[in-house]
Amino acid sequence: MALSFANDIRPLFRKGDIECMKDYGFDLSKLSDVRMNAANIYRRLSDKSMPEDGPWPDANISKFKQWMDEGMVE
Repeated sequence: MALSFANDIRPLFRKGDIECMKDYGFDLSKLSDVRMNAANIYRRLSDKSMPEDGPWPDANISKFKQWMDEGMVE
């Protein structure tokens, strides 16, 4: 079964992550914003420059990439 934003990806973004990125003009809690910025989000997760309070575990980064590769299902 494909990963979904609501069940698998949205919970990875912590409240602080969401609040911080609103300052940059997009909302990590909204599917449309994450889809639109997915490549940049993935790049920043991969190079460990995001989130600002510390990098995600590699398993979470892989999950985000898998979600992207599967078509970014709602």
